[in-house]
Amino acid sequence: MTKETEDLNAKNHHYTVDIVLITIELLIKCGISFRGVEKTVELFNNINNLELDKIPSFTCIRKWLGRIGLYEMNREKEYRNDWIFIIDFTLELGKQKVLVVLGISQQQLESEIIPDGRGLHHKDVELLGLEIMDSTKGENIKQKLDEITSRVGKPIQIVADHGSDLARGIKLYQQEHEDLIYTHDVTHAMALLLKHELNSDDRYQSFIQKCNMCRQQLQQTELSFLSPPTQRSQCRYFNIERLTDWGLNLLNCNIDTVTKLVRNSDPSVINKKIIDKLGWLVDYQAELIRWNQMTVLTRTLETQVKKLGINQQSLTCFKENEFDIPKGELLDFQQHIYDYIITQSSHIKNEKTFLSTSDVIESLFGKYKQFSARAPFKEMGQMLLTICLSTMNLTNSLVKNALETISFTDVEIWLAEVFGQSMLSKRKTLFSDLVDDTETV
Repeated sequence: MTKETEDLNAKNHHYTVDIVLITIELLIKCGISFRGVEKTVELFNNINNLELDKIPSFTCIRKWLGRIGLYEMNREKEYRNDWIFIIDFTLELGKQKVLVVLGISQQQLESEIIPDGRGLHHKDVELLGLEIMDSTKGENIKQKLDEITSRVGKPIQIVADHGSDLARGIKLYQQEHEDLIYTHDVTHAMALLLKHELNSDDRYQSFIQKCNMCRQQLQQTELSFLSPPTQRSQCRYFNIERLTDWGLNLLNCNIDTVTKLVRNSDPSVINKKIIDKLGWLVDYQAELIRWNQMTVLTRTLETQVKKLGINQQSLTCFKENEFDIPKGELLDFQQHIYDYIITQSSHIKNEKTFLSTSDVIESLFGKYKQFSARAPFKEMGQMLLTICLSTMNLTNSLVKNALETISFTDVEIWLAEVFGQSMLSKRKTLFSDLVDDTETV
């Protein structure tokens, strides 16, 4: 073995760091399952002659994920005085929740992110804390924030939603750091504003009910492609434009175009079915336009502050870019948006620009849930470490250092200390003790 090859191998490891890096990137970047990664490496070994005498098994790849993820979670982070904390909870079945704290420096935000006119990518943030909590009372959250602060430094801003426990914990923390800026995530704030307006709107609630009925009536017919979008069971006010756009597009659609899309059918019969199943939309035309204007207002603000951040000029910029609303319509709703901007920007005492959204943490949770959904039970465990891996800038040297620093025994100890015996392990223990004395015929 040459010196160059030795440098590419982690100590006491059979596979090169390159192979480990490829498997982890297939997992994280491509979202492939463990078994899928094993088969993918085998395929490329056959096609491109990677010269692997043995393909890494899915269990081996799973162990690599745990070791590199735990390494990142425990890695000492830079101590700074300009951190921006992005905070939220993720949860599965059971009583435990995970408090995730991401960080980006205000310097990086102003020098790299804002000039590019883009939102945060996963690689832009660092994982500063991943805390598994049995109780999410405000006092416990404040304690976790104190511990993270002692390790990485005091933040100048925290961005989060206004969930009751989380908001209380942040406000308790803020009492000891009066110069801290607590920003209500714009995505959640606008969704709450829409929820407040539409929850009490009887016409909107009846529209939702008719959309559900319409979907059920169309889904097994030749007109299934006209069905309303599936509504989310939770967070349904985050994307109501899917429904309003669907309704307005159908109302503006040429019925002859629709009938041509249904092959081998009598046009007159199809026209009658369309009128029977979708004719009710005409009664909601005026409301659909109003609801659509509401979502355009909220999305206009979201797009602005997600790309440009929030500062003392945000209100002026929003007024310049918003569309004209007919006199007397939605003025109260518009004022609520103004109030949000005024409240959030009033905490900024200088010309600096700050973060306005926690979308990046929601995106990481979405990626984590793709992995956890494949588990036999929806419980927390090793797959939480995919959150750590998603924020890492993986390099050969980093992977090599992680594998030489963290063993899988370390991962097993961490899992046992934090989560105890898994649900799957408990189930196997329970059912393995049952003796089946039934004789087959």
